[in-house]
Amino acid sequence: MTSALIGASRPEQVEDCVGALKVLDFREAELAEIEYARESDINLWAASAER
Repeated sequence: MTSALIGASRPEQVEDCVGALKVLDFREAELAEIEYARESDINLWAASAER
């Protein structure tokens, strides 16, 4: 299970997190990329977290 933790310091961060609810289905390729990153301890979201 995956969830988003909202600890926003700017309103745009809240909007970005809420926007994630617009797409609740993942394609097989997306799921494979997420699983690969999880198994390889890669943070796919590091760049967006730094914004």
